[in-house]
Amino acid sequence: MQTNLYLKYGSRVTSGMAECMYDRVLIDPELSPFFDGVNIDALRDHVADFLTVVTGGPNMYRGRDIREAHAHLKISKAHFERLIVHIGAAADDLNIEVDDAAAIITAVRGLENKVVIN
Repeated sequence: MQTNLYLKYGSRVTSGMAECMYDRVLIDPELSPFFDGVNIDALRDHVADFLTVVTGGPNMYRGRDIREAHAHLKISKAHFERLIVHIGAAADDLNIEVDDAAAIITAVRGLENKVVIN
């Protein structure tokens, strides 16, 4: 029986990933300006809820539509790629297996066209 990532890792892959990723993003000089004035604790909660869904857990996400939430930010492809690097590093810090981290990154990459300004 194969288990989903939510059951396999529990909060490590949801709130842990959100915590670790934002710890990295907030010290990244290219990405941190996007978060000036943002309630980071609330954002971490939203991302943890999003990761719960992505990893096979219950749909608890109550945040705004992803396209709407990012439309005003002018996020470039380069910014998005920096975020992907931080997600991978967070997964590594949390001892998430490489294939499982790749599955999470693939899910996030699926949102690129809703986040990146062309």
